[in-house]
Amino acid sequence: MLVQAVLIGLIATLVTFEWMLGTNLGSRPIITGVLVGLVMGDLQTGIILGATLEMVFIGSITLGAAVPPDVITGGILGAAFAISTGKGADVALALAFPIATLYLIVDNVLTLGLLPFFVHKADAYVEKGDFKGMERMHILGGFVVKSLPRGIICGVAFYLGTPVMNRVLEAIPQFVQDGLVAAAGFIPALGIALLARMILTKKTAVFFVLGFAIATYLGVPMLGIAIMAGALAIILVQIQSGQTTAVQEVTDDDDF
Repeated sequence: MLVQAVLIGLIATLVTFEWMLGTNLGSRPIITGVLVGLVMGDLQTGIILGATLEMVFIGSITLGAAVPPDVITGGILGAAFAISTGKGADVALALAFPIATLYLIVDNVLTLGLLPFFVHKADAYVEKGDFKGMERMHILGGFVVKSLPRGIICGVAFYLGTPVMNRVLEAIPQFVQDGLVAAAGFIPALGIALLARMILTKKTAVFFVLGFAIATYLGVPMLGIAIMAGALAIILVQIQSGQTTAVQEVTDDDDF
């Protein structure tokens, strides 16, 4: 149990490095669920739980100052407790979102209380022209404020076990829990709507209709549609690149 708790803490610490090194989506439940499954010795369940929790947190993205519940702690601890209790996705879904919401409070306190110190130090280094010092403050601030607390809390919470976490979560008022349950219901729909709003235009709507028709009337599974869409995207990019090159060549000839 202690070794697993330490490893789970390390997972939470390492996947948070994207705050300092650039977003790579390694903190998403679909990735952390697999890592937790490896640590817990049940890779298959980890993959299933990661995909399930990803659907719950698919709309949990930061938009401006609107910070969603913490995907990392919710995804990791939800999957870990579900595997350790052997109750599967039900426990993962019941614990993940409240844990993520609870840690959001901790993260806000740390961000407001500690992060300004590192930011001001980085500003001072910039004024001196010491960009290496600025980079050190960026890495150190991200580790102290974002990575280390998540690692400690995830490791300690898993070591204490499900009963302790249940008592902590039961202390949350009922109206807050009801709100969390309602939010968990529409968050996947919100995530899909946000993605559709970004990519769905008059030019791309025809592909959405095409995919829907293939899935509905031909019975092609989603993986098959995704493969066909990827191949079609590559073909269209190559055609567009060829047309752009041809136009540039004609323009160069006109210059002479």
